[in-house]
Amino acid sequence: MPTIEERLQAIEREHAELKKTLELQTIAIGALVNKTTLERLKEQYDKLFDTLIAHDHFTNQQLAELRGQLLEQDGKIVGLQTEMRQRFAAIETEMRQRFASIETEMRQRFDEHDRHFIAIETEMRQRFTNIETALAQLLARLPEKP
Repeated sequence: MPTIEERLQAIEREHAELKKTLELQTIAIGALVNKTTLERLKEQYDKLFDTLIAHDHFTNQQLAELRGQLLEQDGKIVGLQTEMRQRFAAIETEMRQRFASIETEMRQRFDEHDRHFIAIETEMRQRFTNIETALAQLLARLPEKP
């Protein structure tokens, strides 16, 4: 039969082994809990990243559509600007032609009025000459001063 000391040493050794085993089990359980927690966190982060990626994809699609619409509107604006320039050029050409026509008509009218005034002036000179002649004849018929 073992002595008390031997039994005490055996119990202490057993206790130390149980203590080591308990520490290892505690570490293993902690690792399992940490691993499970990490896996859950990883799943949550994966879901978060998937959501962010989907949102990024959606945002990129919307931006691409907006860029397309912007380019389309730019094309329409350029087309309208070109059309307006052409219309202004056509209006300018038409207005220049109208002004040239009015200017020609005004010159013709002024020339006509000039001819008319020249005719009146000529007639007035002839009448004045006739009056002068008539006055000279009248003066010639009058007796000289007594």
